[in-house]
Amino acid sequence: MSAPVTARVTGWGMAVGGDALLLQPTTLEDIRAALTYARAQGLRVALRGAGCSYGDASCGTGKLVVDFTRFNRILEFDRGSGVIRVQAGATIGDIWQHVLPHGWWPPVVSGTMAPTLGGAVAMNIHGKNAYRVGPIGDHVLRLQVLLVDGTERTLTPEDPLFFAVIGGFGELAVITEVTLQLKHIYAGQMDVDALCGSNLAEIFAIFDDWQDRSDYIVAWIDGFAGGTGLGRGLVHMAHQLPPGADANPQALMTVAAQTLPSRLFGVIPKAWMWVLLWPFANNLGWRLVCWAKYWSGRLLEHGKRYRQGHAAFHFLLDYVPNFKFAYKPGGLIQHQIFVPKAEAQRVFAEVFRLQHRYGLPTWLAVMKRHRPDRFLLTHGLDGYSMAQDFAVTARNRQKLWQLCHEVDAIVTAAGGRFYFAKDATLQPDTVLAAWPKENLLQFAKLRQELDPEGLLATDLYDRAVAPALRKLA
Repeated sequence: MSAPVTARVTGWGMAVGGDALLLQPTTLEDIRAALTYARAQGLRVALRGAGCSYGDASCGTGKLVVDFTRFNRILEFDRGSGVIRVQAGATIGDIWQHVLPHGWWPPVVSGTMAPTLGGAVAMNIHGKNAYRVGPIGDHVLRLQVLLVDGTERTLTPEDPLFFAVIGGFGELAVITEVTLQLKHIYAGQMDVDALCGSNLAEIFAIFDDWQDRSDYIVAWIDGFAGGTGLGRGLVHMAHQLPPGADANPQALMTVAAQTLPSRLFGVIPKAWMWVLLWPFANNLGWRLVCWAKYWSGRLLEHGKRYRQGHAAFHFLLDYVPNFKFAYKPGGLIQHQIFVPKAEAQRVFAEVFRLQHRYGLPTWLAVMKRHRPDRFLLTHGLDGYSMAQDFAVTARNRQKLWQLCHEVDAIVTAAGGRFYFAKDATLQPDTVLAAWPKENLLQFAKLRQELDPEGLLATDLYDRAVAPALRKLA
C-alpha cells in the first residue's frame, strides 16, 4: 500500500468537505491494508467512489478517505446473458463503453457517466426509468464485500444483508465487486418525444399519460416561474427501439457514435462553456436562461419526436464538462425530495412558493417518477422526486440551509423521503421522521454487529445518521 496523502476532499458540488488523508488502492490487499492502517493510526475510514455525490456522502474530514477510482477492472462479461462483473471502481462510462457494441446497456444510469458502480450501488442510484425498473440495486445479482475485520463475504438477494449494504451509503461493509444484469438493446438510438407543460398540473398530467408507454420519463422545471405558470417545464419521454426498427443498428452501437461532441456548434470547446455560463450565475441571469429554455422548448420541441443516442439522452451533465465551476467560489448543493403520489403536486407547488418567498429559487429542477423497493434505507416510494440545484454563497449559506430545513418539514409531513447521494443539509430529526423506526433500528443493529468499533464513517454519517441512531438507542 502506498502512503496516503493529505488532500482537500469535497462533494461534487464543492460546497462541503474538508481536509483528509487520501488513499487510492489498486488491489484487494491494498484495501485490507488501508483498514489496518486506519485502525493503527486511530483514524476512521470514509469510502469514496468518483466523488459524484453532491454533498458530503463521500467526504471524510480528518479521516482516511479510500478512493476506489484505480480499483476499476472489468473482470467478466458474458455477451450472451448480459451479466457483467466489475471491481467497485469501474465507472458507468467504463461499463457502457465495454458492452454497447454487443447490444447491452446498464439497466439504470445517473445523469452523468462518471460515478463508480460501487458508489452507485452503495447509494442505490435511480435513473429516468425508476418508475419502471426501480433503482440499480434491483439489477444487482451478487456483491463481494470486505468486512472491517478483513474477511470477505458474498451477498446475494437471498441474504438480508444484501438489502442493507445496497443503499447503506458505505457504512456497513466495503463493496469490492459487483455483478450486474445488463439490459438488452436493439439499436444505438431511442425515440424521444417532447412536450411542454405550462404549469405543474400539466406536467403531472403528461407523466400520467405517458408512463405506461415510455421506457424513460424526465421533466425539466423552470424554478423561477410563478403565478399560473408555477412549475412549468419540458418533459422528455424516451422509448427503446424494438428489433428491426433500425435497419442498421450496429452503425450507432459503437463508442464513437455515442461519444458526446467536444465542441458546441462544432466551434466552441465545451470545456470552456462554464466560463460562458458564469456571467449568468445569479438569479437574474439564470431566470433569463430558464425563460429561454422554456420558450425554445415550447416553440422548437413541443409535440415533436426525434431519435437520440443513449449517451446523449442519459448523460446531460456530461454535455458541459465542469459546468459546476460556474457556481464558484461557493459551489452548489442539490436538494432532492421524494413525495408520495397523492401529495406530490401540492408539496412541489408549496416548495416552489417557499423558495420564491426566501428569494432562493432553484436554478435547475428535475422531476422523475418512482416506485417502492425492498432496500432497508431506501428513498424509493410510489411517487415523484424533485431534484433542485442551489448556488451557495457566503451570504446565502445560512439562509439556504434554513430553507432546506423548512422544505424537509413539509416533505416529512407528507410522508416523503430524501436521497443520501444528494444530501448536504439533512438534520438527525429529519432522518428519524423520514424513515421507519424499525428500519433505522435494523441498520443500527447491523452496524453494531459488522463494525462495532465504528471504523467506517463519512461526514454524512457523522452529521445526520449517527446522531439519529443515538436518539433511537
